Amino acid sequence: MKKILFIAFSLLVQFASAQSLTDSVALEAFMDGLITAHMKEKKVAGATLAIVHQGKVVLKKGYGFADLQTQTPVHPDSTLFRIGSISKMFVWVSVMQLVAEGKLDLNADVNQYLTGFQIPPTYDQPITLKHLMTHTPGFEDHVINLFAKDSTVLRPLGDILKEELPARVRPPYTQSSYSNHGTGIAAHVVENVSGMTFYQYVQQKILTPLHMDFTSFQQPLPAHLQKHMASGYRDVNHLVKIQDFEYVPLYPVGAASASAENMTHFMLALLQHGKYNGFQLLDSATLALMKSNAHQHHPRVNPMRYGFMDLSQNGVTVIGHGGDTFWFHSLMALMPDHQTGIFFSANTDTGAPIYMKLLEAFMDRYFPETQPLPIPMKVTKDWLQKFAGEYEINRYPHDDLTKISALMSRLTVSVQDSSKLRLTLGEEVSLYVPIDSTTFREETTSETLAFERDKEGRVIHVYLGGLPILAGDKKAGLDTSSSQTMILVFILVTALLTILYWPLAYFLRRKYQRRTNTKNPFPFTGKSIAWLNYFLLLVFLLGFMVALSDPLEIVYGVPGALKFVLVIPFLIMITTVFMVVFLIRNVTNSRYSVWGRIGYAVLCLTSLVALWQLNYWNLIGFNY
Repeated sequence: MKKILFIAFSLLVQFASAQSLTDSVALEAFMDGLITAHMKEKKVAGATLAIVHQGKVVLKKGYGFADLQTQTPVHPDSTLFRIGSISKMFVWVSVMQLVAEGKLDLNADVNQYLTGFQIPPTYDQPITLKHLMTHTPGFEDHVINLFAKDSTVLRPLGDILKEELPARVRPPYTQSSYSNHGTGIAAHVVENVSGMTFYQYVQQKILTPLHMDFTSFQQPLPAHLQKHMASGYRDVNHLVKIQDFEYVPLYPVGAASASAENMTHFMLALLQHGKYNGFQLLDSATLALMKSNAHQHHPRVNPMRYGFMDLSQNGVTVIGHGGDTFWFHSLMALMPDHQTGIFFSANTDTGAPIYMKLLEAFMDRYFPETQPLPIPMKVTKDWLQKFAGEYEINRYPHDDLTKISALMSRLTVSVQDSSKLRLTLGEEVSLYVPIDSTTFREETTSETLAFERDKEGRVIHVYLGGLPILAGDKKAGLDTSSSQTMILVFILVTALLTILYWPLAYFLRRKYQRRTNTKNPFPFTGKSIAWLNYFLLLVFLLGFMVALSDPLEIVYGVPGALKFVLVIPFLIMITTVFMVVFLIRNVTNSRYSVWGRIGYAVLCLTSLVALWQLNYWNLIGFNY
């Protein structure tokens, strides 16, 4: 009886919380307080919001300015915001429409729908649309040319994909790793099967029938919408500066611009069995399939749906998608069991953290946790130590010079004390307590952290409960960031000592004649080549840092200065070969001091290690 009463009470609390969304005055006051506080803290120029509930728009509102210079306010009905990767949801709806028509098979080899290029058979298992929809095709990431500064570089989708086809780095369906190019391939499949460009398809099959008149994938925007486009802003030394319109060559994956009011049409269709204002976007069975679980890293973490990310929290199912360009940060989140949806977008680069904090606060108020948190296990510090280590997020480029970005996307798990783990990802730090043999929950919430072991019981992967699109691979030995840093520091110290010490020693010897009974140092020619070798190495490292002083630039293409700098490693290879030849010819020559020969051997070895490290990060050759 107590259990029945508890369940009934929990359902009553959920119902009462959801019902309170109909109190538009209280809802508006709550959201106003949240959004204005976050905008002030993050110096966000403007934002837009829309919330739907039980078939109605219960709140839509603009905050701040679409244009700071002209003081143009944000209007939720007509001000367009870039929605970033929420654009992908239009790709996935398009795919499911064609599946419903019998023109696509989610489990068929995607190559049968491609004509201009083919995905190579790197693994026995072919890539399918299901893999693309769950971000499990096993592609590496690819960021060069992901954005463009003007429309002159925009090309047909097939041409871009043929040129930028990412490498397959793992078998399909093993891990989810977010892939823009995977979604681009799905959009191109829609083009090939429908006989229309994706621009045409999405306009005819989704935007026009949903009356989304203030939404467009066009770049630049059609003339009648350009005046409604919110400007993007960047915080530069605490000054908010206007930025140019962002062009996305792989446009189906992130180029859409939309008003908050228009996004309510899309959300309502997805919440109302695929139907909006008499138009059937998707039949109910196909939409139900789209919302179902399609891939899951671990039983205790959120799954991937067919295109939808599972953002569930507080025991409530939440599905949707986030979207980020450089200057715009957006979220569309749906609670299908409660017929509720929320859309939010901000137009300043500093607004990135806002939308998830907004969702968490919204959920805590209107859909609070009703189940008791799992009780932590009693464990030992030694048991916890098995999970400690460095984990590399699996979304990064493998085959080009941007592989080095993998160092920026690592999380560290350490033992806090004998009862919990400490997770560090960037500047974010969280504490997790164990609830079973491979699962932990955040100390004060139900958010989970799960690990996977291999057949020998060693921990090899970590999964973040609320991020079904990523996995972390445990690193050891030379693959850890600490090892790579130590190697680089040793190389730099060696280079600086070589460049500074030898010229100084040379001038000192000229001033103070060397004693006749001392042995000759290593040959001047060999030392000169070594000096040049390390000088070139320092020039390369300095040039590489200067060429990428603004790391955002690489997404627009490889800067000319960097292309020039990439010639230097070939020169270092040549000087290293000459160094090794000099060492071999003189290593046994007793005319030269033992310490001189040992020192030169160390220089040769260090240069070889430097070349290995450059090659490890794809910095030898023109890998772009």
